[in-house]
Amino acid sequence: MSFKKLLPILLLPMVFLACSCAVEPEDNSDYFYDRVMKAWLNVNYPGIKPYGDTGAYILSIDRGTGLPVTDSCYLWAHYTKRDLDQVVTSTNIQSLSEQLGEYTASTYYGSDIWRLGQGYLPDALETILKTMHTGGSVKVALPMSASSHDYTLYTAFSNSTESDNLIIDVTIDTVMDDIYDYQGRIMREWFREHYARIDTVADGMYLQKLAEFPEDTITEGTSVKVWYIGRLLNGQVFDTNIEDTAKFYRIYDSSGSYSSMSFSFYKTDDEKLASENSFVTGFSKALTMMNYGEKAVTLFNSELGYGDKGSSPSIPEYSPLIFWLYIEPK
Repeated sequence: MSFKKLLPILLLPMVFLACSCAVEPEDNSDYFYDRVMKAWLNVNYPGIKPYGDTGAYILSIDRGTGLPVTDSCYLWAHYTKRDLDQVVTSTNIQSLSEQLGEYTASTYYGSDIWRLGQGYLPDALETILKTMHTGGSVKVALPMSASSHDYTLYTAFSNSTESDNLIIDVTIDTVMDDIYDYQGRIMREWFREHYARIDTVADGMYLQKLAEFPEDTITEGTSVKVWYIGRLLNGQVFDTNIEDTAKFYRIYDSSGSYSSMSFSFYKTDDEKLASENSFVTGFSKALTMMNYGEKAVTLFNSELGYGDKGSSPSIPEYSPLIFWLYIEPK
């Protein structure tokens, strides 16, 4: 056999070896997810191109006519996430959740508040949102590679992350530049609607006594027994230690404790107040303004509550909180 005829035979193992050494993309790589997304788009939206250099695809859009979405604004949004099989994976729309049989009374359903320009939302989605206005809606195909970081859409500040391609529908309910000014306005409106007078007892906080006993004061360091009901401004009850109330609002937990809660009373020592109680600041401050046997309702802003992170799944980010409070008689 001549050398020329033998050469291809000798090279075959080398070619096979070279091919077997080629690095295949891992199943969980952006490369793999991009190929899956492109295949899905070719079937359902043939010829569609990504929006600019974002890597995301706008499937439909109504940009809206209200206030524009700008850098660093706060965005109130309703959304629905679906996978490529069009199965809903999450939503903050109550009616849709009810239709799917996934509604729970302990979960918040309403506009989520997203802060733009802070690196929390997917880069591609944020770029598209900044071309829109209040009242607008958009449907976006968002491949894994369309964001340079992990994120979640239930709340931009949660520790959970997205890990798949998704289709997301977003409706912009309102846009606001100053979240705390907005909170102050809606808190004043709520208190004016429900109570005859408005008592501002601290910055960002209201308190109205419903039953007063000024002579039954509480001394520093005393442990008192407290009953409470916590609500959002939309009326949703998110927590209570009153069993009948929990059952009525369908947030009852059989493993929970429904009994009076101990609270260490420190009216003049903020450090001890915080260290000996594990409650949000507004809740503790309100109790220090009360006496034995008194009932009160307090409303305070998110800085005195759960701040910019909220408490998933019942308290969204930047939420003012309402508490009905009762301190048992001495």
